[in-house]
Amino acid sequence: MDFVCPLCGKKIERDVLSIKNHTDEHVIEAIKKKYPKWAKKDGTCNKCYDFYRKQLGLKNRA
Repeated sequence: MDFVCPLCGKKIERDVLSIKNHTDEHVIEAIKKKYPKWAKKDGTCNKCYDFYRKQLGLKNRA
């Protein structure tokens, strides 16, 4: 089953990123500023997640 990223609208394989650590909470806050109705449980694609990490000056995941 495919996943449609609620941030960018792109359809991807159901390899959804799970947000777990403290740094991720900062990413969540940044996403929610632009998408107030978005919730952590909605997930995001890796491309969008990495975009928000970069916006915060964080290195992308390996």
